[in-house]
Amino acid sequence: MDVRIDELHSTVDTVGAEALLSPQVLARIVAAVRASLDQRSTAERDRKADVDTRSIVEQQRAGRR
Repeated sequence: MDVRIDELHSTVDTVGAEALLSPQVLARIVAAVRASLDQRSTAERDRKADVDTRSIVEQQRAGRR
């Protein structure tokens, strides 16, 4: 009987506390992501308004509902 056990090679990385994001850096990242999402939302809303074929009155009425 021949039994072979494959070797397992693994790399374990450790991270020191100084490498973690500070609350200030994390807040700046979150703010940048939120600003980007807001900009994307505004651009999408503007694009939809540009291709809206309804009259201004119809658009205003739809906005009140």
